[in-house]
Amino acid sequence: MSMSTATSIAIAFAGIDLRPSCCFVDSGLKDELVLGDPNAPRFVLWKGKLRPVPSKPTDLPFFDLMSFPGKLRAGFGALGIRPPPPPPGREESVEEFVRRNLGDEVFERLIEPFCSGVYAGDPSKLSMKAAFGKVWKLEQNGGSIIGGTFKAMQERNQVPKPPRDPRLPKPKGQTVGSFRKGLAMLPNAISTSLGSKVKLSWKLSGISKLDNGQYNLTYETPEGSVSILSKSVILTVPSYVASSLLRPLSATAADSLSKFYYPPVASVTVSYPKDAIRTECLTDGELKGFGQLHPRSQGVETLGTIYSSSLFPNRAPAGRVLLLNYIGGATNPGILSKTEGELVEAVDRDLRKVLVRPNAKDPLALGVKVWPQAIPQFLIGHLDTLDAARAVLRDTGLQGLFLGGNYVSGVALGRCVEGAYEVAAEVASFLSQYSYK
Repeated sequence: MSMSTATSIAIAFAGIDLRPSCCFVDSGLKDELVLGDPNAPRFVLWKGKLRPVPSKPTDLPFFDLMSFPGKLRAGFGALGIRPPPPPPGREESVEEFVRRNLGDEVFERLIEPFCSGVYAGDPSKLSMKAAFGKVWKLEQNGGSIIGGTFKAMQERNQVPKPPRDPRLPKPKGQTVGSFRKGLAMLPNAISTSLGSKVKLSWKLSGISKLDNGQYNLTYETPEGSVSILSKSVILTVPSYVASSLLRPLSATAADSLSKFYYPPVASVTVSYPKDAIRTECLTDGELKGFGQLHPRSQGVETLGTIYSSSLFPNRAPAGRVLLLNYIGGATNPGILSKTEGELVEAVDRDLRKVLVRPNAKDPLALGVKVWPQAIPQFLIGHLDTLDAARAVLRDTGLQGLFLGGNYVSGVALGRCVEGAYEVAAEVASFLSQYSYK
């Protein structure tokens, strides 16, 4: 049981479970939701071979990503039976926490590639507490990962579960979700459902606080400059944009928000004919699976690849596969100097090492998108910096101004949705002091 629990903890770092939310039901997209096969394997590249990550205890006998001693080290470590040193009494990086609790192999072969895939980050600098707080709390509450797991289970059993919304789908197992025409359907549907309340192509250029406690918001719009008065403001823009907007109101809060780091990431979407995929990577003649992740130690530049056409229907014509690749991140900011063609070449070169036949035809490059500032890094000190910014807003007369977005709630889509509901509750509580007719 200890090894399977440790494996489950490792998989949890990937954030691969579906977090159903009423948002897509309320926006009319319930019937447009598509779910990936919960049994689709995830692969990690190790020593020139794509090796499956175990998703359930019965996978463990065939789990060749780790050695037997590495599995024992992880199992005993998860139980709290581990060599020194003890917890250092300071904020640990993801690397420090995992090596100390689960051993070197779990870090190098599971967690490091997951950090690259989820955060495009450097696990030697990411904060365990900030980036993977639920796992961090297990040791804090139970003395070990497994001890904390059992304690959390006991606590959950003592609290009545709220009734599940019957409108929500019932996925079988852990999986991922999208929509029939892609994730863009969600914001488009929300915009449609809100109608004229949503203003497109409006750019917030300034915020000022009036003597009566209201905020004056100045927007640049296609029709010219427009000002709006509001009792509350929610900023869900990236922290560096929020920093610029807030500087006239509070230089201290702006300075805190300017400290968060966003490395560059590029997504490269390519398509190959199905016969370009290596035979050893096919199951019953098909490319099956969620995708693959690449530890930085394995000599490939690409962070990972999602098998888009294997996960969701109608993503590619018959006889072809669609692959979504990510490249860049905190350990490879040099992608900003590459052209789109060079990024496609880099991805193609990496895929030919493990997934695509070396002599296959050139891929169809269907999309290249570079984000110079992509994913906020939850580095050591992240939560303290965020708390400092919030405290300044609260203590300097800027009540009613709220911070949201992925640098606040977490980078996964599910956490962003949950974080939006949490901020909405804060706003509702704040506005409850006012009476409206």
